[in-house]
Amino acid sequence: MFLRIMLASLLIAALVSPPVVCAETPPVNRQISRDTARPESGVSYQVEISIGRNLLTLYEITAAAERVPVAEYSVGTAVAGLKTYPLGPGRVTGIYFNPWWYPTPYSRRVFRGRGIELPSAVPPGHPLNYMGPFKIALSHSTWKGAIYRIHGNNNPKRVGRRVTGGCFVMDNTDGLALARRIRVGTVVNILP
Repeated sequence: MFLRIMLASLLIAALVSPPVVCAETPPVNRQISRDTARPESGVSYQVEISIGRNLLTLYEITAAAERVPVAEYSVGTAVAGLKTYPLGPGRVTGIYFNPWWYPTPYSRRVFRGRGIELPSAVPPGHPLNYMGPFKIALSHSTWKGAIYRIHGNNNPKRVGRRVTGGCFVMDNTDGLALARRIRVGTVVNILP
């Protein structure tokens, strides 16, 4: 009973402590998740994320190369004052369902400071897996090698706020719909 109360206390502390550092270290020789997105049509899309507005806009690209907005989603974005976070154009490099999370050494130190010892790979469905039920890998990265994601979450209160270490956090249902709609190679432009 004591162990359950202690684990619950640590989980609650992790969920309410700002900000969560969710950037990932690219997995080394791991083939656990794979790209399983299968868009149903030949429609082309582009994603634009506004950090200041906490908004992800999905555009359909028409045959005349026009961008037509087809969906908007509230997202959690980089905490104000963060020195390193993704900006500018990039692409989707992978789409994963029920993903593992590979926390960076820095993320693991932050959690250790909160009394939580994260493994180097957090399995799908684990309460401390900050990817939620999907992750969309982006080509955006830091000089330290951390890579960024659009991903689900285990705390819906983070959506629509500036609370992350650079990743973009979505409502799980919205994010799953987005992940099933776009494909690897989709352009993602991130605005301040």
